[in-house]
Parts: sequence; C-alpha cells; structure tokens
Amino acid sequence: MQEDNTQEILSFINENNLNFRTRTELARNISSGLGLDFTEAFARIGELVDAGDLIIEGKDKLATISALGLRKGVLIGNARGFAFCKFTDGGETPDVFIPPTQLKTALHNDTVLVKVRKNGDKTEGAVVKIVERNAKNIVGTLDIVNDNLAFVKPDDTRYFRDIVVRNHKKFKVKEGDKVVCRITKYAAGDKNPQGNLVEVLGLNGDPKIEMLAIIRENNLYEEFEPEVLAEARTLPQSVTQEAMRGRRDFTKDNIVTIDGADTRDIDDAVHVVEHPDGHFTLSVHIADVSHYVKQNSPLDLEAYKRGTSVYFPDLVYPMLPRELSNGICSLNPKVNRLTLSVIMEIDEKGETYDYEICEGVICSREKMTYDDVFAIFNDKPEVCAKYAYLVPEFKAMQKLHRILLKKRQARGALEFDLPECEFEMDEAGHVLDVKLHERNEAHMMIESFMLEANETVALACDKEKLPFLYRVHEQPDGQKMFDFFQFAGQFGLKVANNPDKVTPKDLQRLLKTVEGQPYESLINSVMLRSLQKARYDPKDLGHFGIAATHYCHFTSPIRRYPDLLIHRMIKKFYLRNKDKKELEFYKEFVEEAAPMTSEREKLAESAEREVEDLKKADYMQNHVGEIYEGTVTGVTNFGVFVELANTVEGMCSMENLPTDNYVFIEKLYKLAGTKHDYQLGQKVTVLVLSVNLRRRQIDFKMLDAKRESA
Repeated sequence: MQEDNTQEILSFINENNLNFRTRTELARNISSGLGLDFTEAFARIGELVDAGDLIIEGKDKLATISALGLRKGVLIGNARGFAFCKFTDGGETPDVFIPPTQLKTALHNDTVLVKVRKNGDKTEGAVVKIVERNAKNIVGTLDIVNDNLAFVKPDDTRYFRDIVVRNHKKFKVKEGDKVVCRITKYAAGDKNPQGNLVEVLGLNGDPKIEMLAIIRENNLYEEFEPEVLAEARTLPQSVTQEAMRGRRDFTKDNIVTIDGADTRDIDDAVHVVEHPDGHFTLSVHIADVSHYVKQNSPLDLEAYKRGTSVYFPDLVYPMLPRELSNGICSLNPKVNRLTLSVIMEIDEKGETYDYEICEGVICSREKMTYDDVFAIFNDKPEVCAKYAYLVPEFKAMQKLHRILLKKRQARGALEFDLPECEFEMDEAGHVLDVKLHERNEAHMMIESFMLEANETVALACDKEKLPFLYRVHEQPDGQKMFDFFQFAGQFGLKVANNPDKVTPKDLQRLLKTVEGQPYESLINSVMLRSLQKARYDPKDLGHFGIAATHYCHFTSPIRRYPDLLIHRMIKKFYLRNKDKKELEFYKEFVEEAAPMTSEREKLAESAEREVEDLKKADYMQNHVGEIYEGTVTGVTNFGVFVELANTVEGMCSMENLPTDNYVFIEKLYKLAGTKHDYQLGQKVTVLVLSVNLRRRQIDFKMLDAKRESA
C-alpha cells in the first residue's frame, strides 16, 4: 500500500462525508472520485481495514478512525500493569496514559486504536481495538508449579503479565531455566495470557545464555532456512568469464580494501589518482550483490526480512549466508570480484564535477587494515617498505580526504566523536577487558570516500526521478531546538535566532565555540538528543547532520538491504531502459521498504546495544568494590547515570547519592540539591556497588560529597 495513496483515500472519505458506507458504496465513490479502477479501489479498502485505518461499524459499514474519534499507536507497557500509547498517526497529541482496566487484552508493543478522553484533570486513553499483535517470542524464566502447570516470567517487564504454559513436560527443562515461549491465547483483567514453550535456552545468569536471550527477544536467528542455504550453495565461488562480459575492467588498477583486521564481509574498495592540475579521480567500487541475489528469490526474501546484518562483539548474524557475505560477494584480495562502481572527478576544492556509475570487475591488490594505512600516513618505515608500491597512492588518498573533510566542514556538517568500545574476551565468551575503540585518520578517510559516493549516487538518481530509497535526516523539531537554546543559554551561549530554522552551520559553530570548555561534552550530548533520528524514505528530504541535499546508503549491500535495493534499481533504471511496469512496482515497493528497513535497523541497534551492555556487566562483575572516575550521562527523577572512561555505564539511584533534598529539573537535565548538583557532562567519582547480569544493570555509589558545577 502506497503511503500517499492511503492518505489520499482517507482524506477523500472524510472530506466527502463518505463515512459509515458499505465497501461497495465506498469503492464506487473512490473509483469515480480518485480515478481508480473499481477492483483496485475495492482492494485498497480491504488493505485499509487490515491496517486498522478503516473500522467496520454495524453491518459492514466502514468509517475512518478519525471519524470515530480514535487514534492509532503502539503500546509501551510498564511492569506495574499500565501502559502508554505512542501515537503513530501523525497527530500532535503526546503519548497518552492507559490504565490497566482499559487495556483489553493488549500487551506491550501491540498496535492499537485508542479513544482519548478526560478523566478529571487527567487525559487518559482506552484501547478500543487491537490492530496487530507484535509479541512474537517472549524470553523469560520458568517457574514450575506442577507437572501440568508452569509460568514464564518475561525478562522484559514491560509485558507486565506472566504467561501460563502447560507443555513444559515435553522439554528437558528445570525450574529457573531461561526459556522462549509464544503466546497462544491473550487474556484481559486479572487473567494471564497462555502460551507454549518453543525453546529452552539454559541456565539463568550464564553470559552465553543471557546473550542468546537478547538475540531471541529481538527475534534474531543465525540459521538460514534450507531453501535459502540451498540457493546460496548453488552460486559460484569464483567470477566466471560470462559474468564479466560487458563490464568495465578495473583489474589493472591498484585498488585496495581498507577495513578492520577481523573484517570478513568486505563491501567496498577504493582507488585514487591525483592529477597534475590538482584534481583527483576517486573510484569507489562496491560489491555487486544484486548480481547474485535476484529479486524475489529465497535469498532476496530472507535478506529483506532481516533488513541488516547484526554485529555482536564475538559473532555476526549476517543478512546473507556466508557463501555470499564472506565468499563470492566479499571483495577479497587477489581474486576477481563484480562491482557497481562510482568514478568521481573531484576538483581541488573537493567538488565532484563529473561522475560515472557503471558495472565493473576488480581485483583488489591488498586487504589493508586501518592501522597499517595510518602507519603509512605517519611514514612508519616497516609498513611503508611492505607496501612501497602503494605508498604514493595512499598519500594521494590522504590529501583528497582532507580536502573532502574541509568541504563538508565548510557547509556545516556536524561531527559527533562519540566514544565506542571494544572487548577482549576469552574462549568462553567472558570479557577480560573493555577498552575505548580508537578511530584514526584512515577510518575517517574511508568514511569521507563513502560519503562522497553516497551523495553522488543519490544526486544522480534524483536527477533521473527514479524510484529510490534515500537516507534522510530531517530538520530538527522546533520545540526541541527551543529547549536546547534555553539550555545552552545557561552557559552564555547563543545558538541562532529562530529554533524553527536552525541550520547545520549554526550548530557546528556552537560545537566549535565549546571545544575545550568544561561543559563541551554536556553541550554535545544535549545537542545530539535534540536532533531527529536518521531513517529511510522514498522522498529526497536531505540529510541535516552531514549538511547534504541528497544522500543515500549505497556502499554496504552485503550487510544492509537498502543498499542492495538501490543497486538493483540503479541497474534496472539508471543503467538500462526504464520498464514502466517495473517502475510502478518499485515506486510502491520503496514505500513499503522505507519503514520496514528503518525498523529493522532500530531493532539491530537495540540488540547490539543490549549485548554490549551485557558484556560490560559481565566484565564489571569482577570489579565490584573498585572506585572509578566517570561522567554524568543521564539525569532522571530517580537518580543519575554515570559513564566510565571505558564507556561502561551504571546507575546511581537516589539512595546511592549523598543525602540531600533533590529536585529534578528536566529541561536543564539537572538534579539539584541544597549541597549537591548533578548535571549532564559533570565529572564525578563512583564506587561499583553491585552487578545484575540478568538485568544488565550496574549500580554505583556516588562518592563526591560537595557541590560541583558542570
């Protein structure tokens, strides 16, 4: 269903007083009023009913949710049995509280229709209809009552009800084991939902089992279906002469890949030529995954369902089977590989004045690491000697990167250098050390080259008005910017005149102003929280963060479905004649793919973050009782979050703060007492009190005993 078409139909119904009509009456009116075929109009109505945008009233009479005074949203449950509804229908009303008595059988994450009403001075909601159940697999701890009855207590307390299970005797399971269950019957009021065990994970508290629990909670599975693996295994593991026919031959160029030492799924390779006039040719060669993954094949359908590869500290859940991701698609050294290549002519100011997108074949000279390239930048003799024939090209790359970086900075691109961590682990998966991940100029150079390729491809396809999937980062919300302006004003800082029209340059200017100041990290943190989230969209809405008018994700088709989809559309429409039937198909498909791939990205990020938190908690189990310096990264009405230098974050709850009468000032991100203040970015000293591995929770005790300013 096309999003624009949906809104057009709903608006047409409301504006023409067509609510409370039968499907046939509606279809006739929509057909004549919007110029649709009657059969298509009838089918659209069915889709709107299934999506919860049209509601059946009485004897097959239909009405829009707005005509019925309803709102559509997703439930966010709470351990105490109530929920909030996060509205998804585009209205301006904030999240609404839903008491336990008004939930019907709805659970956390269900899509629902809600009636909003006043209850005295409070605004509350009541669930009227459950549009979609979103609780797939629920992970929890098994409590066995007897041979015929057991309960699963969900790890995610937002589900707020234990689940009755009666098939536990079919499994080798013990009291207290971590299990996965699936709900088979929902219940309202005081009754519990019912379900079946589908998997026993193992012993509660074991780091490997806890990690597996996170993976199952997020509905991630490493194993591929048999038909997907069967298709992958039919693919060649070397490039055939037939596959190379009609492609640009880049095999004589000194093309290299630059990645981390452990990288196995290599998406991109680069080559730079510096010309006597100060101009450069930048060639970015991206694995041509779409040559092997055909539209609607088992491989394609599986890749779309997964949306992205998910990276954990000690394993990867790939989007594609390893026969592709580590094999024929990966740009491994010394072997021919198929690519979709972007060749850009760039002047001395970093402006791309000409470009070509083509299908190619390459043979990477070397699998370089970031550390080795950085060593060449710094003229380390041993590494320079090892790669002597490539040193001039790496120096040209460095020069071009600095030009491109200067260009991006001049237009206002924002750079948040947020700390990332890396783990040192033993064979059992226990964490031996947590360290800051060091980013050097080689990392930033590859980022520069990928940004330039992504912008160039987005611009090229926008010019052709092709169906496309852009990576968008919209203008910040005016209210959030206004709040940020007020916050920055405490430090005598002025951001801009109008929060509704703030520009990247305004924010970049502020970031430069606070460099080296005690409150630098505080301003960085609050600014980042005030910005929109990047997402995928069929419309070219620009990218605020990098100050780009056109942007997409093109450079990682092995691990991201949007990139694979863009490759397919480029080959079908940009490099070939445009087939009208396929154009229409892809115009609809990108409308569906944008929210789906955005959601899969969020899910992957959530799973990665949870596993990272688990690993950090595992590490800190051996450091209870130790004292650390840290930085306040979160302030709430129930305590303060503190991050250590190695990125480990813990919580100082109110009882673990120095005794005081605290007031939470939300807009200032501050907990203020008569003797002690705590604010984002503040340096503090903490004692590690305890660690709960299952909850991935680290508790700190605040040791500083006097007022400190940010």
